[in-house]
Amino acid sequence: MMMREKEKSMRALAMLRYQADRYRSTGNGAMSQRLSAEIRRLMSEIRVDADKN
Repeated sequence: MMMREKEKSMRALAMLRYQADRYRSTGNGAMSQRLSAEIRRLMSEIRVDADKN
């Protein structure tokens, strides 16, 4: 069960990174920054979950 949650988080992280790169390449800095903040939040959640186990 735990592996499935981690896999979902990693997929979400990859998608957010892809979207942030796309927005950055089109010059939409505001959206890119918003997604970067979401990436940092998700990464901190992943770290907290990893520390619990």
